[in-house]
Amino acid sequence: MIKKVFHFLCFAIASVLWIVSVAFILRCLLLFAFGIDPLAPETYAGLAGYWNSGGVLRGADILMLLIIIAYFPICSLGCYKLYHYKYMKLLTVPLNKILNSGFDGYVAPDVNIKNLKVEEKKTLEQIVQERINEEKKKSQQAGNNIDFRKNIIEKINETKK
Repeated sequence: MIKKVFHFLCFAIASVLWIVSVAFILRCLLLFAFGIDPLAPETYAGLAGYWNSGGVLRGADILMLLIIIAYFPICSLGCYKLYHYKYMKLLTVPLNKILNSGFDGYVAPDVNIKNLKVEEKKTLEQIVQERINEEKKKSQQAGNNIDFRKNIIEKINETKK
């Protein structure tokens, strides 16, 4: 339940940000192209007065009207895409880029797959045989050490005589 509420809250925040950003872009476009502020009530009063006095729609007026009407489908489509896709990634990628802009991250060295050692799976008998061989080597080394010590003791005794 909490996960669904959190998901809806994230979706609502992302949708509000989308709607506000599209409205800002639309406002800038209409101000630049037509000199009309769609958020000002005086604009609509002027348009209504022009229409009531018998004004004729030109091509630019129709284009402006289409841009204003296109706002709603663009917002709806954007919210739909945000709902079905990873909108949190869409929001966090710019933040991560800004936060990590001054950080030179660790670059991993290239790994050549051919040089990687792959150990074969061993059976229980092979493992036992390897341990027996290791024990034999250890006992031989210990035997060599004992023989070596005996030889040294004999030489020391011979030099004393």
